[in-house]
Amino acid sequence: MNVNGMALASKYCQGFGLELGAAAHNAFYLPDCLNLAPCDGESFLHPKDLEDYQHYKAEQGSYHVAPAKVDALGDFLEIPFAADTFDYLISSHVIEHVPNLFAAYVEASRVVKDGGVFFCIFPNRNAEPTDRIRALTTLEQMIEAYEQRIDMSKISEHLWRGHHLVFSLQSMLRAINLVNSVGIGHWLIESVEETDSKVGNGHTVVLRKQEGLSGLTYTDVSQFNDAFNARLQAQDLTGALHLVKAALSFDFFNAHNLYLAFALSCQMDNTVEGLEFLRQALIINPENEELRKLFVQFSGGPFVNPVL
Repeated sequence: MNVNGMALASKYCQGFGLELGAAAHNAFYLPDCLNLAPCDGESFLHPKDLEDYQHYKAEQGSYHVAPAKVDALGDFLEIPFAADTFDYLISSHVIEHVPNLFAAYVEASRVVKDGGVFFCIFPNRNAEPTDRIRALTTLEQMIEAYEQRIDMSKISEHLWRGHHLVFSLQSMLRAINLVNSVGIGHWLIESVEETDSKVGNGHTVVLRKQEGLSGLTYTDVSQFNDAFNARLQAQDLTGALHLVKAALSFDFFNAHNLYLAFALSCQMDNTVEGLEFLRQALIINPENEELRKLFVQFSGGPFVNPVL
């Protein structure tokens, strides 16, 4: 058991929080954090959840720990708290069990305060043997589930809380870009991990709810450059990085902006997170030798394309 939790989570998950589906054997050790689950061993959202809880309890027993205490009954689509309650939400290997990703993001946005964080780890497609031969869930499938208001009441028992969705980090980021672009979310992409630093079998996205996020974007490149350069001239590196992250929140797949996020992060002594932006720039443009040299220089190791 990792008694130290996860450094990235401790950095971004500050204040009063809610974890969805906490696992005692893989705890984050965050203070003032409630645990939400569909069953606590006695009460449940749906009868099938009680059966699932027994399997979960047995699994936790194999790690020689008791199940995590459940503070409230609910799931990603049914969080029983008022709007703007939490400073952060956190989940690990849970969101793939949700049949309606966009609805989950809408519900997360409802209960998180403006400026609050949604910290999400989800499995890579090879973590679960049954996912390895499955296709990634497409944006079209996500849109259809949202438009049809799919929830657990419309799921067959043999698919109950299974892995409804299969992601790569890039497919999740495309989904976040779309959520922001259509206006059902306002999630600033703060940080990403191609390989999560908790267990190492998933990906991480760290999002910050920011109302009015679209007002920080520029459709005209020259206007973006002027705003960016003005912040640099004022030595406002934080503001410059925020401007770049806002742009990435609507179009993450811009290698130049990913490079800027890397460079600014490093200037602000945050090389570890900066390297993740550089890694994504190289995934987009793997033949860019200058980016590759920078990656080797700052990481101390070679660049290996994780998408191939």
